[in-house]
Amino acid sequence: MCRYLERIMLILQALDIENFCQGIYDGNSLKLEPSFLGSIKKQNFAWKHAPLFDNDEDYTYLFIGSGTRPLSDYSDNLELFQKTHKVLQAQKKAISQAKIEIENFCFFDIIPRHQLTNWLSSRHRALLNLYRNFEKPDCYNILHKGHVLTENISRQKINFEGKEGSVKYDIFGSVTGRLTTKRESIPVLTMKKEKRALLKPKNGAFVELDLNAAEVRTLMALSGRPQPKEDIHQYLQNEIFPCSNMTRSDFKERVFAWLYNPSSINHGFDSYFSRNTFRDFFNQGPSILTTPFGRKLQVEERKAQNYLLQSTTSDLVVENAYKIQKTLKGRKTKIAFTLHDSIVLDMHREDSGVLKEIKSSFEKTRLGRFPSTCRIGKDFGNLKEIRI
Repeated sequence: MCRYLERIMLILQALDIENFCQGIYDGNSLKLEPSFLGSIKKQNFAWKHAPLFDNDEDYTYLFIGSGTRPLSDYSDNLELFQKTHKVLQAQKKAISQAKIEIENFCFFDIIPRHQLTNWLSSRHRALLNLYRNFEKPDCYNILHKGHVLTENISRQKINFEGKEGSVKYDIFGSVTGRLTTKRESIPVLTMKKEKRALLKPKNGAFVELDLNAAEVRTLMALSGRPQPKEDIHQYLQNEIFPCSNMTRSDFKERVFAWLYNPSSINHGFDSYFSRNTFRDFFNQGPSILTTPFGRKLQVEERKAQNYLLQSTTSDLVVENAYKIQKTLKGRKTKIAFTLHDSIVLDMHREDSGVLKEIKSSFEKTRLGRFPSTCRIGKDFGNLKEIRI
């Protein structure tokens, strides 16, 4: 992996190419070692997160303020910005066609230095324009955590269909903030069940931690109800329909049918839960829903409750995954990906002793303790539940 740092006033940018080499662009010259990072003052700006930024909390990421807009949108000379980028792409293509084994070199050491500095300089000016207009959104904190989490996940290699790849998320890919995957990603969110066995870890085992009925528990928490320690479906069945002989799977199907369909009528659920929990977070005039994480979602009233539950639950998972990623720093075990209400670890045997701690940390949300199940397997299609 080739990593360079570009220092722009108080702005830093890490650039990742295909290989291992490091350097710093300070606005005037390219330095080959990023040793200056230790002397940098806290609370600086950066374009995106990268491993060179050891403590992400010291940086404000401008990428979050740009949303889905590319950096080129902030250039005052788009023609030059695109030209310098195309020059580097042409160099990369030429190197590939020459059959140079680029994994043995740093890409930036091969290309002419003036082409590199022209490119860095054009990005420098665009970043300054972005910096001048940057305002932190109210939900910056959770977007920061989601950005750092997903950038780190994108660097974790796993195997799919016999090839090495990674999961690459888009933190702006949905209106509620739920993660989506990019086109070049391993498609974990849309993968058919029959293909899951083709998804394999690098360390020997996948471990999935899955929150128990997370969105139902989010509704209970936002409604002021305590979190039961046991399985929520069994608990609710005993609370709402104590004399029923429904199976757990039948009850689960009914509760989710009611939860996700605002027009559904079930007197038991209607008397236990409120369809109006969202009103504490909803501004009816502009139809803006403000979630507990500060997200402001434009949504029509009939969908507001679903948006509230989906967005809040997703952010709970992201927040705790970010926390666990920090716990795993320096270990061989990594978060391979997240999937709806779960995280999947690429687990190394030597870290098995911390699994119980990780599970406990995942369950402790800002809305209370959400119990989870733990499953393990040598591929993602054959996971078996274990008790820890």
